[in-house]
Amino acid sequence: MNEVVHTSPTIGSNVEEIVVKNTHFLMWDIGGQESLRSSWNTYYSNTEFIILVVDSIDRERLSITKEELYRMLAHEV
Repeated sequence: MNEVVHTSPTIGSNVEEIVVKNTHFLMWDIGGQESLRSSWNTYYSNTEFIILVVDSIDRERLSITKEELYRMLAHEV
């Protein structure tokens, strides 16, 4: 730790496959911009789990994050 890591927002999406103990995981990093959110459901259909990364310093957007999480959880498969 004790290392500063510089990050930048995802524009669009990134995908990567990893294999752990002969199990394949397809991981999507999806941009959170408002213009991209309407297409999120195309990425998480048939998904086993979701990891939602939240910037806890950005208090102004926590309510938006909550709404989007609820929208994802309510999505019909």
